[in-house]
Amino acid sequence: MTATPNDPLKWNALLEQAAAWHVRLSSDTAGEQDWLAFETWLGESGEHGRAYEAVEGLWVALDDAGPALSSVVAFRPRATASRRVWLGAAAACLVGAVALGVTLDTTSTETYRTARGERRVIALSDGSQVTLNGDSQIKVRLGRRERDVEMADAEAVFDVAKDAGRPFVIRAGDRQIRVVGTEFNVLRRDGDVSVTVRRGVVEVRPAGVSGANPIARLRAGQGLSHREGATGDLVAAADTEAALAWTQGRLIFRNERLSEVARVLNRYAETPIMVAPDARDLRVTAALNLEGEDVMVRRLSEFLPVRVSNEAGAVRLSLRQDAR
Repeated sequence: MTATPNDPLKWNALLEQAAAWHVRLSSDTAGEQDWLAFETWLGESGEHGRAYEAVEGLWVALDDAGPALSSVVAFRPRATASRRVWLGAAAACLVGAVALGVTLDTTSTETYRTARGERRVIALSDGSQVTLNGDSQIKVRLGRRERDVEMADAEAVFDVAKDAGRPFVIRAGDRQIRVVGTEFNVLRRDGDVSVTVRRGVVEVRPAGVSGANPIARLRAGQGLSHREGATGDLVAAADTEAALAWTQGRLIFRNERLSEVARVLNRYAETPIMVAPDARDLRVTAALNLEGEDVMVRRLSEFLPVRVSNEAGAVRLSLRQDAR
C-alpha cells in the first residue's frame, strides 16, 4: 500500500496506526517486545516511517506550544477517537500557540572530552547516560525535536532514556545511528566504526542522506562493523561482554591477533606499543585489567612467546628466539 497525504483514507489510516504506536511506546510499561514489534511494523513499508515521523513532528509541535496549552498537549488519541477530531485539536493548539506568540528554545550543546586512559560517566539532562572511554570527544545537542551526538574519534556506551517523540541520533563518520531507548556501544577510531547492541533496537543509516533506508536494524547481541568511505557493512552476532568490558576497567580479547591487541592497548598507553612483523599474527585470548601499560605488557609476555624491549621511545614486542 502506497499512502500519501493526497490519498486521505489510506494516509489517515496510517496516521492512526502511527499515533497508536506513539502512545504505546510513550507508556512507562513499554518493554523490549513492544520495541521489536514497532521495528517490524516500521520495516513493512517506508510509508510507516513517514507516518510515524509526521506524528512525532505534530506531537513535538504541540509540546513546543508551551504550558499555556498543556491541557491539549496531554490529550492522547484513542482507537475510538475520530482522527479528524484529533487533528482538529492539534491544529487548534498550533494556531493558539502562534496567536499567543509562544516560543520555546531549550536547545543545549555541550562538548565532552577525555584524556588517554580516562573514563567519564556523563548524565544528560534527558535522563540518558553516556560512558565515555579515554582519548574521546563527542558533541551532544539536546533539542526539542531531536537528541543529537556527533562523534570525533571516540568510544562510548549510550544508555538512552526512552522518548518516543525525540529520537536519539549519533553521527559517527559516514554512518548515523538512530534510537529511541536502548543501550549500546559505538566505537569510531581511525576510520573504523562499530556498533554493538546490549539492549533494545538500533537503526543504522548512511549519514547526511535524507530519506535513506536503514542499512541495518540491530537487536540485542548483534553488531555492525564499517570502514568509512566503503560501501559495505558487516552485521553479525556480537560479543557484548567483550565490547563493553572497558566500562568495568577490563579488556577482553578472544582469539585476536597481537597486532590488533596492541592497537587497542595504544588507546590507553602513554608509550606506543609496537609489534614486530614476526609476532603480529600471534593469537591472544585474555582478560586484562586496565592498569599501567607496563603491567599490561608484562602480562601479555607471561603467556605469549614474546620479548619486550624499549626502542626509540616505544615498547616493542617481538617473537622470542626459542619460539621461532
